[in-house]
Amino acid sequence: MTGPVSAVQDTPLDHVSYRHQAALLKSAHCARPVLYEGLNRFINALSLHQDGGRVSMTVYLAGSAAGIDSAEVQIKPAGTI
Repeated sequence: MTGPVSAVQDTPLDHVSYRHQAALLKSAHCARPVLYEGLNRFINALSLHQDGGRVSMTVYLAGSAAGIDSAEVQIKPAGTI
């Protein structure tokens, strides 16, 4: 049996990227459009992977087969569609 997980283990290494990736996940889950190259697009899939000890995310948008780095996708402000 294992003991409790320390709080240090649950702390993201990159807080800014973590918040952005969490917002992208929420946008996908709630079917909210995001901005990519000035256009409203919907997220079709997200892929997370380890990248040198950090987590990076690839975003797949509806209608496009190519993956995009999550930093290139903007979150739309709340209340705008």
